[in-house]
Amino acid sequence: MSFRNKFLPSKQNYADWLAILAVLAFIIFFAGLALQRHAAFQSGFDLGVYDQVVWNTLHGRLFFYTSTGQPLLHLSNHADPILALVAFFYLFHSGPETLLVLQATLVGLAGLPVFWLARQKLHSNFAALSLLAAFLLFPGTETVTLSDFHPPVLAFSFLMFAFYFLENRRGGWFLLFAVLAMACKEQIPLQVIFLGLYAIVRHKNWRLGIATIVLAGVWFAVAMLWVIPAFSVTGEHIFLKYYSDFGQSPLQIVSTAITRPDIVLKNLWQPEKLAYLRDLFAPFAFLPLLGLPVLLVGAPSFAINLLSNNPAMHNAARGHYVADVTPWLVWGTLFGLVLVAKVARKKRWALTAAAGMLLVVSLGWHWQNGLTPLSPTAPKFPVTAHDRIGAALAAEIPADAPVSAQLRLYAHLSNRQIAYVIPFLNQAEYVFLDVTADTSPLHPNDFRATVQKLLADGQFGVWRADDGFIVLKRGEPNTTLPDAFFDFARATDPQPEIPLDVQFGDELRLLGVDVPDDSRRSETVVRLYWQAQKPITEPLRLYPFFINPNGETIEDTSLRPMVTQLWYPPERWKPGEIVVSETLPWTLGDKWSLAVGVLRGENWADWSQRLPVTASGVRRFNAGTWVRVASFERRGGQLVAIPPDDSDLQPPNVAQFNFDNKMELRGYAAERSGDTLTVTLFWRASAAMAKNYTVFVHLLNADGAVVAQHDGQPTWQLPIPTGTWQPGETLRDSHPIALPADLPPGEYRLRVGVYFLPTMERLPVLENGVVTGDSVDLGTVRIE
Repeated sequence: MSFRNKFLPSKQNYADWLAILAVLAFIIFFAGLALQRHAAFQSGFDLGVYDQVVWNTLHGRLFFYTSTGQPLLHLSNHADPILALVAFFYLFHSGPETLLVLQATLVGLAGLPVFWLARQKLHSNFAALSLLAAFLLFPGTETVTLSDFHPPVLAFSFLMFAFYFLENRRGGWFLLFAVLAMACKEQIPLQVIFLGLYAIVRHKNWRLGIATIVLAGVWFAVAMLWVIPAFSVTGEHIFLKYYSDFGQSPLQIVSTAITRPDIVLKNLWQPEKLAYLRDLFAPFAFLPLLGLPVLLVGAPSFAINLLSNNPAMHNAARGHYVADVTPWLVWGTLFGLVLVAKVARKKRWALTAAAGMLLVVSLGWHWQNGLTPLSPTAPKFPVTAHDRIGAALAAEIPADAPVSAQLRLYAHLSNRQIAYVIPFLNQAEYVFLDVTADTSPLHPNDFRATVQKLLADGQFGVWRADDGFIVLKRGEPNTTLPDAFFDFARATDPQPEIPLDVQFGDELRLLGVDVPDDSRRSETVVRLYWQAQKPITEPLRLYPFFINPNGETIEDTSLRPMVTQLWYPPERWKPGEIVVSETLPWTLGDKWSLAVGVLRGENWADWSQRLPVTASGVRRFNAGTWVRVASFERRGGQLVAIPPDDSDLQPPNVAQFNFDNKMELRGYAAERSGDTLTVTLFWRASAAMAKNYTVFVHLLNADGAVVAQHDGQPTWQLPIPTGTWQPGETLRDSHPIALPADLPPGEYRLRVGVYFLPTMERLPVLENGVVTGDSVDLGTVRIE
């Protein structure tokens, strides 16, 4: 059969065209998305490293790079000679964009052998297309494509082709792609050894199998025992530390993994690793388990990921490591479908049903976790005006000049002989910085101090600066940041998600907040819009903080300061201008509230340093020195705002009880859920209260005995101490009562009272000015 007849579609075969269109759509979409991610300055350190290595290799300095401040060969980290071949593509376009497009192209093309072999084995266009769709929709496939650039992702594609040719007994083509795969990373030869074993066990091809095993074994030994140690600064493989539980050398690690199953099981039986396995197999409807013999061919790759103590290596949603196991998930799924067809014999409906199930499951999993527009949580990388300013400044830096750049900016200047990552400077003539971006590996405070030191010691001056970007040049005399630099903190026409009107003293006004949320990482950023009301003559500290449902502070900006506060503090603001401040991303939990205060000083515990707050629509606390802006809850992975209390709260069960002319109980609601009876009290503040009172809710049986109770400060979404109540306001107060397991069904009464905890003194209940008691009966509830 000719190449054309075998691989190119006929006009009549719709499945061939659908497969090619699906592969092309994947390549075009993810190559474009990867380029957009890079243009949005979201690419990372690894892309810059490989770009510099490939650029230097093309220019005769094989595998040379300088990012860590010293000249090194990349062979000290990984044995990936494939980069010499990749350098050829830099003849057409020299830059990280080439790496991104090449990676997306090879990952997409790996879908072709998937489709070809599936149709060959299953004799079903629908089943073959379903497997191809599952492969392309697998979040792992998409994640590795977007995760900067890594040679093992190329190996993933080469191994797909190698297995296809091995199944078709094309030994020459199999060896070619196996060699290309081994050239991508030092561990890949272990995987190729298992392919050699597969050739012997399944195809009885001893000659090919032994040749493959010997070639891969020698390659692995040379890479691990000679190449990497020879070029390493420490004389050993720096990534062996990921397997310290098993030994210190490659031989010890392999030996322990084989001879100590107890250590292996203890290492594997961890929640995050079990979740990793779920996230690998679930998108393929667990069909790879039916193709277990083929799945086991990938045992080295699964073991390398699962036995590592590096969390990124057993996380299917982040990083590039899932590339190592994806081929075996796909081929295991194929042979799982083969088993279904074999068991069902000639009942085509069984295979069609299994393939349909695979398609539905993969679509459902992709909807929840995928990276295409088919998923509502798919990431987006909009290229902003800020990004375009950064790209223009990077383009102005001479292409042959040694540079040092911030981690997030490194990949935009790495296409040259000498490029460092801050804090390394060495021979750098230019330093490229963005104060608004992640300042890793430096803390934001250290980052600012580093810039100030560079400007103060006279080595560097400000060459260009705009919208938070700074380009320093060695020997430049200017040390002053221009006004345009502070544009990153200014907003001309803000439209906050949550509009506010909160006044802090007579100096600052809070206009609103946005809460952009990374649902995939459950990390939250809060963006606050401020306005200076007059010239500010003394330092002020913006103080947003986060509190849990118990009213406890879980995070503030002490350790993770806001960029605006560091670089453009309030005393520099112009009256009337609107300034934006953002908190750094942080995981806050499933339920929390945003609170804001402003300090004239640094000690939040000293109430006298806090500016007084004037506000409506939000609750003030601690004698009006801070406000709760809003509350949020994560539901189904998405962060949603919890609506504030309504101003005209109407209780379903109306009452009217006066507690010492301080607070009025207007009614209640009671609802049981499981073993908890939640009683909601509806209050109106009659007067300002200097004390914080405690409310008790008792559940009484027919004899008047207390069978269950709840005591606590009034709480709705978070504690609302009575000392914060404003005269005339209405509010809700929730009291969850845990019901005893042996509580018999029947009618029970609710009794409520209020007391001051330090003295246990109860507030009297008044009626027409006369004391009638120190608690009230609300009514009865039936417990079934």
